[in-house]
Amino acid sequence: MLPELYLPNPNSSGDKIKVEHNGTVVLVGANGSGKSRLGAWIERNTEAGTIVHRISAQRALEIPDFAIVKTSHQSLNELIWGHESDQYANLNFKLHHRWNNSFETSSQNDYGKVLSTLFAKSSDRDRTHTEETRKNQTYIPVPDAPIEILTKLWNEILPHRKISLTDGTVKVENGKDDTTYLGKEMSDGEKVALYLMGQCLVAPAQSIFIVDEPEIHLHTSIMQSLWNKLEEAKPDCLFVYITHDLNFASTRVSSTNIWVKEYDGKSEWKWQLAPDNQELPESLILELMGSRKTIVFVEGEKGGKDHSIYQSIFKTYNIVPRNGCQKVIDSVKSMRNNSAFHHIDVYGIIDRDYRTDQEIQGLEKLGVHTIDVAEIENILLNETTLKMVATNQHLDPIDTVAKALSIAKDLLSRDLEHQVSLRTCRALENSLSRIDNKTIGLESIQSMVAKMLESSEIEKLYTQNQNLYAELLTSESLDEILKHFNHKGLLPNICAAFELGKNGYEKLVLRMLNSDQREEIIQGFTKYVPIL
Repeated sequence: MLPELYLPNPNSSGDKIKVEHNGTVVLVGANGSGKSRLGAWIERNTEAGTIVHRISAQRALEIPDFAIVKTSHQSLNELIWGHESDQYANLNFKLHHRWNNSFETSSQNDYGKVLSTLFAKSSDRDRTHTEETRKNQTYIPVPDAPIEILTKLWNEILPHRKISLTDGTVKVENGKDDTTYLGKEMSDGEKVALYLMGQCLVAPAQSIFIVDEPEIHLHTSIMQSLWNKLEEAKPDCLFVYITHDLNFASTRVSSTNIWVKEYDGKSEWKWQLAPDNQELPESLILELMGSRKTIVFVEGEKGGKDHSIYQSIFKTYNIVPRNGCQKVIDSVKSMRNNSAFHHIDVYGIIDRDYRTDQEIQGLEKLGVHTIDVAEIENILLNETTLKMVATNQHLDPIDTVAKALSIAKDLLSRDLEHQVSLRTCRALENSLSRIDNKTIGLESIQSMVAKMLESSEIEKLYTQNQNLYAELLTSESLDEILKHFNHKGLLPNICAAFELGKNGYEKLVLRMLNSDQREEIIQGFTKYVPIL
């Protein structure tokens, strides 16, 4: 049976409430939100009879040459309470001795105690098995002590390193060259893995095991596997993780995730359960909850061109790439529908593509805005930026803009019918998306669709789009072409005029965003993006 977990009631001072869980709880929040102090509160206020074993984020990784071996009971008492004797196995003594009177913030230097307990439990197992064998005078299966379990887990998670805990010492064999070294010569990652395995495996049954910053010194490739294995090894314990690492938080499957929002510095915390939202991945929900900035969902990928451009323009906002436009729209809807969980402003920005003014207005009501160019790449070709790059390359700015306009028109003329057709199809697709799905019967559906797609209306729409692009071909406005011409070849064709090599133009513009010309470049961009 798993232990119960209580937290201070966020709506009532001095009260506490029970938190439902399946054996794993993650306390996640920004730095300074009071997560560690909440972990200490759990240790102080857990129901009598339930042992809480809390591991501080501040932990020394000094491995002794030899562990001091005591009895299993004495070693565990000293590790859990700070003294080997039963008379001191209480919370008050623990506060003053194990935590050195700094219950919330004290560092831990108990590596030797962990090893001592591991060896003591092996000795206790060996002694008990020997006694039973002598008494029964027959073979009795030898149960695994924590050291055997630890060794198995270590070999699964770190197969390139073979660990040995014998005669009070820790040794590791390098599988690559068969060299052996003592525990004190291990890397920090190896030391912390051994430390956490040991702390967890010797924790009493049905206890609450609290780990502050469980990801410290652990490589992402082993972090998830390590904690998965330890949770499997201790199914009767409640694991409570305290972290601001959102990657780690998202690895805890089926956990109860709690967002710790703030702490008043005395006795009250503002916290709430993370929303169970199927529309957004859990890792993204946790990331957004940890943010205190306005969130702007955009197209593209994290670290990509779109992300860089938007982050430069909206530098005080949290820019979150969501790949395609539909993901952006869905994310904005999802976050706005769950506004009670985050209390922050949420917007979306997408490419204009072939959207009609009616579509754009409808999206704005949802909080999703379109840029004033067909696609984000076109924003790099605005006249201000073209002139700046031309000056940088010792070219005439006016001639450069004129040349860019000429290239754009030439490309559009060769792609004219394709552009008209795409824009027409996009409008028809939008019309069909508004179909009345309450219509009953084949004839009614056919009649409705036929009315929506009358040949005369399609011809009219196609003619309107022909006229639009024909006007662009005679226009002297590069902006208008950037607004309506959606073509992946536009940027590379115009950039070829600068003789900067493949992608050279856009790379130069992105570099200028990190130079003293930054503000001028951004000023050229802001004309085409919405004011949020």
